[in-house]
Amino acid sequence: MNHAVRTRQGLSRGRCPQRTRLACCGAALLALAGSAGAQGIAPGDLPAAGYKLPGGFEPVLQLRSYWFDQDSLTGVPSVAWALGGWAGLRSPWWGEVLQLGLVGYTSQRLYGPQDKSGTLLLRGDQDPINVVGLAWAALRLAGQTFTAYRQLIDRPFINPQDNRMVPNTFEAYTLSGAPLDGLAYTGGWITRIKQRASQDFVSMSQAAGGTGRSEGLAFAGVDWAFTKGGRLRADLQYGVDVYNTFYADALVPLELAEQTRLTFGAQYFPQRSVGDAQIGDFSTWGAGAQAQLVHGPARGFLAFTRTGTGFSTQNPYGDHPSYLNLQQVPFNSAGERAWGIGGTVDFGGFGAPGLSASAAYAAGRDRVDASTGAPVPNRNETDIRADYRVAAGGPLAGLVATLRYSWLRQDGSPQTQTQARVIVNYPFSF
Repeated sequence: MNHAVRTRQGLSRGRCPQRTRLACCGAALLALAGSAGAQGIAPGDLPAAGYKLPGGFEPVLQLRSYWFDQDSLTGVPSVAWALGGWAGLRSPWWGEVLQLGLVGYTSQRLYGPQDKSGTLLLRGDQDPINVVGLAWAALRLAGQTFTAYRQLIDRPFINPQDNRMVPNTFEAYTLSGAPLDGLAYTGGWITRIKQRASQDFVSMSQAAGGTGRSEGLAFAGVDWAFTKGGRLRADLQYGVDVYNTFYADALVPLELAEQTRLTFGAQYFPQRSVGDAQIGDFSTWGAGAQAQLVHGPARGFLAFTRTGTGFSTQNPYGDHPSYLNLQQVPFNSAGERAWGIGGTVDFGGFGAPGLSASAAYAAGRDRVDASTGAPVPNRNETDIRADYRVAAGGPLAGLVATLRYSWLRQDGSPQTQTQARVIVNYPFSF
């Protein structure tokens, strides 16, 4: 990410008007809507104080506006501004056993030239996204919940990846529960996925890039919160005729003082092709280690990751769980060794409640082409971010405005890949 070089190129090529337009659009977005991290609804107890429709149904409405502007390493731009979100209903637990949920998602183009597609806010041709993403029935017996059909799943390699307008959702049949204090499990069979820039559900094998017979995926996961801030987690996914993944991680906290905590983390995830190996015969792995230091309103991290030379680690069903998954890349190429550092400050204690800011830097080297073993250029990424959350008590309570900017640099590339995001989330309260 040759930041200084890219800035000079941008000025010489007349990019100032576009950046001015970005600022204007950002201001307009702040007057619109959408809640950070909100993805839909899942089986669970309804809030006691929330508004209910006749029959006890809970209405839910999430608004979101998103501006995305990127210049690639080769100079190809991607730009769009979208408005949308999701709306749905969740029933009460009928007989304490049965609950239904339904959510529709939309992303409508406000701005987006067809020759500048690729933002993933809209479909590939800059057309809108309209889809019934969630439509589930849940049965709850003895503290365990069975959920059928279109639903959210949130595991290390299978998750909503809710970083554009519309999240991933899944057609699946799952069983989840918490049999012991601090211990939870989930698992099941997934037939199809609707990816974040699509309104169509496709088979799990097709989503991974397979061209053979459409197949599904089995998964199981367990979480153990053994102490405050401490966790052990393990997952297994088996994609029929594609590949399997085992994932394990751990977080171990150390309380250094009343407001100071040091947390160590480690992760490991081998992947291997299975059956007909629809995306190729391969074996690879990823691993990482990190340390996080929290002191009052400040948080910092230092992380290292490594990927096996056999193949890049795959994540077609959600966001990559790597400790160094930054705004643009997760540093998961074959053979890649990466390190990163970053920090976050909450300015609430400095007279600016609701405001936080963060920055991160990561660099990867020793990448190789898995098929030939030839070296691939080194790269690095720098990210900055600011978030503002409106406090409770007013009509805009819960609104979150996010500004993000990133520079991705790669040795030998003609320019830096810059990426700007302006996001506003608003969970409407009835």
